[in-house]
Amino acid sequence: MRNLLRHLAGRFGPFLAIAGAVMAGFQFVLCAVVSTVNVPALLAEVMKNLPPLMKDLIAQYIGGFGPADLLAFGWNHPVALAVGGAVAVVLSSRAVAGEIEAGTLELVLSQPISRGRYFAGQVLFALAGLAVLALAGAAASWLGQRVYGLDALPPGTLALVAVNFFLLQAAWFGVTLFFSVSGREAGRVGLTGFLIALLSYLVAVIAGMWPKAAFLLPYSPNGYFEPRVILKAGTLPLKSVVVLAGLAVASLAAALWRFRTRDIP
Repeated sequence: MRNLLRHLAGRFGPFLAIAGAVMAGFQFVLCAVVSTVNVPALLAEVMKNLPPLMKDLIAQYIGGFGPADLLAFGWNHPVALAVGGAVAVVLSSRAVAGEIEAGTLELVLSQPISRGRYFAGQVLFALAGLAVLALAGAAASWLGQRVYGLDALPPGTLALVAVNFFLLQAAWFGVTLFFSVSGREAGRVGLTGFLIALLSYLVAVIAGMWPKAAFLLPYSPNGYFEPRVILKAGTLPLKSVVVLAGLAVASLAAALWRFRTRDIP
């Protein structure tokens, strides 16, 4: 397995480094924007021209216009979610379907490595990469607050948000990996995983902003990514941990079963 991990690090290391840099850069720049621009006044001016319904919906979605609210919203921003989702989907789609498409999986499995160890190595590497990505975002947010004199999100709160972010991306990795072990083309698998994650995000946004669609929120994994709740309560809701971790474990277990029983062409 050590050789497999070394191979994955050499193959995906640059990609993970770029993703981590983008995530860290976004969180750091957000701290700069919050500290140097009067964002509440700017948003208040913009919202003057919006209909009352839109004002209520935007305020409900963001949760507030203070520094802490805006920094917490930065973790639920499409940029942050896109970076995390890209890492989860790329690593999972390439793990099996991508290797089959390239014609290299049979060669790898002909070596003295079992399917179980190969699967475990892929999962271990991906989860480590996602953890580093979440840590990079949290570290950059903490550093940005120190540099720009903000005291909005304390380290403990940042750590809980990063854990919640990691669990969400781990769930997307597991779901997409199930399609990967069932497919033969990385492109189709990656597109499937991306569309499922996008649908979940849209459902969470709509359900959070429109009361008549609130009944859909429990069915969206993104509905259990709650940086605003962590900010206000100071704790990570147990429900979020159970649902996201449960989805990740269940999908990984299903993927392992499928991988052990499928034929490799």
